[in-house]
Amino acid sequence: MQAEWLDAEPGVRRNEPLARHTQYGIGGPADFFLTLHDPERLAELMPRCNANGVPFTVLGAGSNTLVLDGGIRGLVVRMSDRHMRVVDGSTVELSGGYMMPRAALDLARKGIAGIEFGIGIPGTTGASVRGNAGAFGSEIKDVMVACDTIDGGGAHHTFGTAECGFSYRDSRFKGDLHDHVIVAARFTVHRDDPVEVRARTDAIQAQRKASQPYGIRSLGSVFKNPPGDYAGRLVEAAGLRGRRVGGALISDKHANFIVNMSHASAADVLALAELAHDAVLEQFGVDLEREIVVLGETQWARR
Repeated sequence: MQAEWLDAEPGVRRNEPLARHTQYGIGGPADFFLTLHDPERLAELMPRCNANGVPFTVLGAGSNTLVLDGGIRGLVVRMSDRHMRVVDGSTVELSGGYMMPRAALDLARKGIAGIEFGIGIPGTTGASVRGNAGAFGSEIKDVMVACDTIDGGGAHHTFGTAECGFSYRDSRFKGDLHDHVIVAARFTVHRDDPVEVRARTDAIQAQRKASQPYGIRSLGSVFKNPPGDYAGRLVEAAGLRGRRVGGALISDKHANFIVNMSHASAADVLALAELAHDAVLEQFGVDLEREIVVLGETQWARR
């Protein structure tokens, strides 16, 4: 890996603790870290990283990403661009770094409806598209029209919804398009009374607070719901609600959430996730699939 050139890149920091940049507050250091406000810089950075053998990782809000205790090699980019454009009364464009809860509230103030469920998705637009995020009965694929990306070679692309291969918490951006970074997406919306739109976002938020751990660090749902059932119900039925390893705890409120109670390590979280997976498989024959994204290495060698 030839990475010395990164020291001359504006804003790049060495050995940056990623626990500072994830909602979970867990994660070892990145070799190099950059908060990026202009996504167009990706068109120069990604090809140069590829040419020099530097691993390249994009981090959104880190709301469903567990960064391992050894951190991430190469360059980690945190997308923090925030751009909204109301194209007309039926379409809105959000930049890849725009937080979905913020978008839901900002649109509500404008009397624009259709993205209310975004209040329950604690992640960026780009990450939400990549994982076809959803909340309370709606998913990204239900409202997205198209998205714009930059690939590892620096080329720009636009994909319609039908081209993204959306399925439950999945898309082609986790598969054959994994080297594409989503820099913007357009969604179907409609005009409505701002009071009515805000009432719906408030109702979704209230439902979230009532059913999920709130005001405490978590990764959201650890496992995908299996067909016809709920992962949280299975983990609770396996007798693991409230089980603790180190600083991590399977939530008393919702057993599909592992919360960071006190300086939890990634190893603590993975130990609980493995315990829950194995118990559910043994007792109910259900092989739960992880919804959280795990990045990095277990051990860190200073570079």
